[in-house]
Amino acid sequence: MASNNQLDRRRFLRQGSAAGATLAAGAAGLASAQSTNSEPNRPLRIGCLNVVEYSHLDALWAPMINPRPGEMEMPLTGMRITHCWEIEREKSEAFARKFGCEPVQNFDDMVGKVDAVISGGYYNHPWNHILHEPYLKAGIPNLVNRAFSNSRSKARQMIELAKKHGATILCPSAHEHTEAMTRAKKWAHGKEILCYDATNSFDDYATHGIHGVWMCCRAVCEAGNPVVSVAYQADKWHSPPGVVTFEHKDAGGRSFYGALHQVSGSWGTVRIHTREAYGGEGFLIRTGTDYPFSRTEVWAPTLWAFQLMALKGRMPQSFEQIEHKNDAYLAGFRSILENEGKLVRLADVPEDWRAPVDLPNRPTEHFADLFRKAFGDA
Repeated sequence: MASNNQLDRRRFLRQGSAAGATLAAGAAGLASAQSTNSEPNRPLRIGCLNVVEYSHLDALWAPMINPRPGEMEMPLTGMRITHCWEIEREKSEAFARKFGCEPVQNFDDMVGKVDAVISGGYYNHPWNHILHEPYLKAGIPNLVNRAFSNSRSKARQMIELAKKHGATILCPSAHEHTEAMTRAKKWAHGKEILCYDATNSFDDYATHGIHGVWMCCRAVCEAGNPVVSVAYQADKWHSPPGVVTFEHKDAGGRSFYGALHQVSGSWGTVRIHTREAYGGEGFLIRTGTDYPFSRTEVWAPTLWAFQLMALKGRMPQSFEQIEHKNDAYLAGFRSILENEGKLVRLADVPEDWRAPVDLPNRPTEHFADLFRKAFGDA
């Protein structure tokens, strides 16, 4: 009789084939995009949520999609932002003027007008299950910038809605889709890992520590070694340094551990140790020098992954893998907030336990309060 560890691992490994099954699950959204994009060379129409405040859109993603007049920029994707929404209307209007799109009054006003939707912010993440609901129901592709959700139940709600309506989801860290982490995952596949060490640059756990958590999930978990438990130790979760420890299970149910050091000055590194690789095999995220490499090495790959998903209906990560890495992130939060930095099993994080959204290192920001006023408690 198979052990629980074996069953859990088999379930996780099946997600590779489950990701293929999203071709069928995403058929409705793909058909919708194709029907509205009947001109084969017309860019995909993109609606954007959460575009300015602590958002990847205003400074990073939007200039690659809609180059700004007068700037030394060019389109780096086959997409076009046509509509936008921000919790503060005047900021969506400013974004619209800058990038040549139409601001909408309500977050769901873009349904039926766009082929896919990108959400770029941080403060919105406890309300993603509300903000993305109309677009998931519409069966179109959704890019949900990290973090996915601050509770397991809300994350599952979005995933179940996507499955029901044939929508696809990409919930990325920019670190995950770099060439370095792609190589790390491929290298680690099928190897007996003894341990690993990783680093990533860090402001606070919620906005940047998560880059390292999801980077390790990409490189190690998706090579067939799911996370079982997480410990997070730091003086404060919202300032460096900090150390996140992961317990994994491999193909034979054997435990091994990895350490993520959250420090200043490192985009991201992973060094994976095996018996064959004495001293470890290292993978370093590099940023490009000058334009366009300053955009194409780290920031553009996420958009390319999203565009490919929107066009072909195949998710880079399965729903189960998205849920798994979000669970790992929440377990780390649970560890430092309520378990004195000791290991917390992913399965032991209560379904409705909620991680914080306010950032003590940004005390003057009021955007979480705006979302609470509009959509209720986080």
